[in-house]
Amino acid sequence: MAQPLRRSAEALTTAPRLAPARPPADAVNGMESAQQLVKGLSALAKRGGTFTTKDPVKPYVFYGKQHLSLSQVIEDNLWKFGLSATSRNVLDYLKTHHDQQGLVEMTQSGLAKKYGCSQSKISRSVGQLSHHNFTWRERRGVYRLNPLYAYRWGSEKQLRLVKSLKKTLVDHEITIPTVRNEATR
Repeated sequence: MAQPLRRSAEALTTAPRLAPARPPADAVNGMESAQQLVKGLSALAKRGGTFTTKDPVKPYVFYGKQHLSLSQVIEDNLWKFGLSATSRNVLDYLKTHHDQQGLVEMTQSGLAKKYGCSQSKISRSVGQLSHHNFTWRERRGVYRLNPLYAYRWGSEKQLRLVKSLKKTLVDHEITIPTVRNEATR
């Protein structure tokens, strides 16, 4: 039987050898140059891709000359509302006992027992807070605290609640009263 012809060992050694790969002229320590990196990132951007190392910047909201939240501004000017001591106690109770929806389950008789006063005094206090839109009655035994006063500005809870109550909050805007100077009357 005839055997196929084999190449000789000499034929293999005479074949041309490939030259070793050379790095590009502008490569430094085996890395691409900054220009090539910028070209690669712009090509990524043209394809619709994004590359970032930072979170998106949220816009700031300024109330007046200082960078404060609305709840801080209201808290600083709370004296202008002329709230009674019982009203302040009820407001503090609402602020510390509300749930994530800004709802507080309370009864006027229960608060009267807690603060050692009459139910009518609590009723007047809740009326005063309702007049200034700090709270309003949702249903029997359930009051809603205004989220613009209740929550820290920009918190996730406040943003969700404000978004869900947008129309209601327009109707229940807290406006800080102006104080007239006694000398100008």
